[in-house]
Amino acid sequence: MEVKKIDENSWELPKTGAMKVPAIVYASERLIEKIKEDKTLEQAKNVACLKGIQRASFVMPDAHQGYLVSDC
Repeated sequence: MEVKKIDENSWELPKTGAMKVPAIVYASERLIEKIKEDKTLEQAKNVACLKGIQRASFVMPDAHQGYLVSDC
């Protein structure tokens, strides 16, 4: 998945497909490269598909892969 740089420590996974909102990732350049290595961005995308989500799916700097449940 491709993320767009917003500023020094913010990235956007644009709204696509069934996503109701974009995903915003807070991470340095070094951290975003590590985040891209597992399924963290896929999880952020899945969260962005959930019913009732409002502004965005937010990913904090301590993000890591957890359980994968897909609604997308």
